[in-house]
Amino acid sequence: MKKSSLLLILGLYLFLLSLTGFKEAWHLAFMNPQNEHWIKSILHNALESPFTGLLAGIVITSMVQSSSATIALVVATVGSGVIEVSHSVFILMGANIGTTITNTIVGLGYGKDNTDFKRVLPSILVDDIFKMLNVALFFTLEVLTGFLHKLSQYSVDFFTKDTGKNSLLAYFPDLVDVITKPVINHTVLPFAHLVSSPIVSALIVGIAFFLLLIFALNMMGHSLERLLKDKSEAFLKKALANRPQAFGIGLVLCWLLQSSSVTTSLIIPLVSQSIVSLPSVYYYSLGAAIGTTCDPGQLLSYLKFGPLGLKAGAIHIFLNLLGVLIFALVPGLKELPQFIATSLGNTIASRKKGPLYLIGYTFTVFILFPLGAIFL
Repeated sequence: MKKSSLLLILGLYLFLLSLTGFKEAWHLAFMNPQNEHWIKSILHNALESPFTGLLAGIVITSMVQSSSATIALVVATVGSGVIEVSHSVFILMGANIGTTITNTIVGLGYGKDNTDFKRVLPSILVDDIFKMLNVALFFTLEVLTGFLHKLSQYSVDFFTKDTGKNSLLAYFPDLVDVITKPVINHTVLPFAHLVSSPIVSALIVGIAFFLLLIFALNMMGHSLERLLKDKSEAFLKKALANRPQAFGIGLVLCWLLQSSSVTTSLIIPLVSQSIVSLPSVYYYSLGAAIGTTCDPGQLLSYLKFGPLGLKAGAIHIFLNLLGVLIFALVPGLKELPQFIATSLGNTIASRKKGPLYLIGYTFTVFILFPLGAIFL
């Protein structure tokens, strides 16, 4: 217990350190004004198309298997002034879809027993389907009206219009820098300045701190998982008796574990034992979708970069919050993800080599199609 708590605190510190380090990487890249113009031009051109931004978010998150890492990276990039808040919307949408790949991979573990495989597959796919439908809805709305971007700007501007609140928000990044910048200034930056090219130096530092970011998120998640391990399964069995409770448990667990993929994966063994039904899994996943937008790590990354970071974070929150309200409350739409997941799951499971079809679905949706669309 004590060891897990210490690892949790260390993971939190490393997470903050990685955010500061990533900001320093951008500062290194922009030491030459010509480099700053060149880099921003490349990023703006790459993200000018909403579709490529969406696909980039899917691919990055699928590869690192952490939407929290992708979102923290995007928030840091926006907060550093490298890209506009409006350019971040579609990457954040892609990250929402890419995070479901972990849950899909978990399903392959049940491929040896066709009965188990058929039982768990709809529950594995329902999170994918909800997030794809939600992103499809808000992607269209954003392209046509800029709805999420405008809503996030209005919300944060309203919150920070009070001088006292704005001062407090401006003070928070400095407070974080007090405990992180001395470490970076005395360890990483002296070595970075030995590299003759600022671009190469920034790239090395950026990659190093992105890897540290993923490591820190995993450390925090695993620490909390160990703290909850002895009680989680018994607790889930009792708590998932009805949909509102399932929703609440998904939200709280995801907030604590700081990983929607880990949270949704926890419930699959209960599905294989016929303890939990598909509707309970669905509402549990909806709760996790909200929990992942405001977990401690996400909130810290939003606050670390002041109003710009908050605006990017608000997009993530509104995307999931409004999507959950629509797909949990609107008649017809609330049944749609479950219906599609059941139909698709039964279709895959009925095949002689169902697990191979699941691999094909996963590879095509999360890797092949996005990469092909970006580069072709």
